[in-house]
Amino acid sequence: MQIRRFFLNPIIILTLAGFILAGCGRSPLPCFYTLSSMPDQFASGRTGPAAGAVVGVGPVRMADYLDQSQIVTRTGDHQMSKDQFHRWAGPLKNNLTYVLADNIGSMLPTQQVHLFPWRQAVPIDFQVTVDVVRFDGHLGDAAHLETRWTIFQGPDKKLVKTRRSDISEPVTGADYSDLVAAQSRALARLSQEIVQAIREAGRI
Repeated sequence: MQIRRFFLNPIIILTLAGFILAGCGRSPLPCFYTLSSMPDQFASGRTGPAAGAVVGVGPVRMADYLDQSQIVTRTGDHQMSKDQFHRWAGPLKNNLTYVLADNIGSMLPTQQVHLFPWRQAVPIDFQVTVDVVRFDGHLGDAAHLETRWTIFQGPDKKLVKTRRSDISEPVTGADYSDLVAAQSRALARLSQEIVQAIREAGRI
């Protein structure tokens, strides 16, 4: 019986080895990000209209395209990108709600800020509801926050104000961390608008 011997070309062997090593290589580790509250220097004093008020934040609703772990960026007027290696550390809606409540509590100021849903027995002075229409941006350009928000006052939920805010904040660098920092500043500006409306209602 004749035995056939097969010999592989050394170039083919090296090529196959390269593919195997590439397949065994590690994928880049994802980076995780969170929004941050506004700096302490923006916090207001302990006096003023509506200071110490009981504030309820929520419900907060977000556009469907934002309900995911990947950070969304704009690549054109009608195009978006979702990066699998740059993600939110947790649900974006929860992160945004917590930071918004923290900002309001610091600026108003009050220790009585409750997140929706709160207990029925809590005597809410002002309730803030927010619909987030847009919360994205262009790397190295600007972050955009577009919302519709409403403030109700008292147990009978008297309508105080309803408004649409379209906020743009420049991004100071080309990294995702720079974009998230700009988004945090945009959220701080929204918080300022809401607090101003609560203060105006508190003067009445």
